[in-house]
Amino acid sequence: MTPHPAKPRLSVVVVGFDMARELPRTVLSLLPPYQRGVTPDEVEIIVADSGSHEPVRRDWFPAEADVTVLRVESGGVSPCRAVNLAAAQARGDLIAVVIDGARMASPGLLRAAMDASRIHPDAFIATLGFHLGPKVQQVSVTEGYDRNVEDGLLNAIGWPDDGYRLFEICALGESYREGAFAAPPETTFFVTSRARFEALGGFDEGFQTSGGGYANYDLFDRATAEHAPPLIMLVGEGTFHQLHYGATTQAGGIQRRVKPEASLADLYAEEYERLRGRPWVRRHPKQHLFGSITHPAVRGLFFPAAAS
Repeated sequence: MTPHPAKPRLSVVVVGFDMARELPRTVLSLLPPYQRGVTPDEVEIIVADSGSHEPVRRDWFPAEADVTVLRVESGGVSPCRAVNLAAAQARGDLIAVVIDGARMASPGLLRAAMDASRIHPDAFIATLGFHLGPKVQQVSVTEGYDRNVEDGLLNAIGWPDDGYRLFEICALGESYREGAFAAPPETTFFVTSRARFEALGGFDEGFQTSGGGYANYDLFDRATAEHAPPLIMLVGEGTFHQLHYGATTQAGGIQRRVKPEASLADLYAEEYERLRGRPWVRRHPKQHLFGSITHPAVRGLFFPAAAS
């Protein structure tokens, strides 16, 4: 494979564990020409394989694309170390993180994020997250939704020909149920400057429970603290979760019992309180909206109360 010596503007870190079905779609959705208004030399993808049983292979992804695979054996069941190691080798001045490698992107996600970054050099640019299928997947899997059904949905919209049609076959994730009316407690995708990411210290590797626990909430809270650079939420662009029976998206979700006396939510809350010395409480930071109505379904998903 020919090396890519040019410095990209944006480095996208994608973390995956046992996602041989999902990762190729995710990476394809983050590369031009699927990503519109972005040239190949503007973007690099770093796939952080967080100890998959079947190691991620470079030949899963387009040979001509600027894609690097980083194998991380020491991360445990949390993605935090894998994110930080991948971000450390990023070459771009902007760093994006896709915390769950099963999340496909809408076609203007990277262009919109890069454009929004011009508003403030250290802005924290985030987006809403959606689940493929009729409901959040922790519910839909109990009603017959599975990978075969999902593949059929993607075939029915002709994906990847027009990625905006993903808005036709999705539901808002639980953390994003208010749409764009209020800042969410976390994000499935963000972009910020390398300097800002480093100043934040990346993800706190003390979060070691399955899926990273509240690490995503913690980073979002630190990035949107009072007097921090602006939070910019994208409208009309998002990420779409493919079914892979992850820690919080299998049947029961975060409330499923993982011990006789405790749910996954209990373990996450206990870990957060141990690390931060207080319970996690949702904040409501000021947000700035940036984007456009990219598909007829966008209005009802991003502004659900207004559409009802």
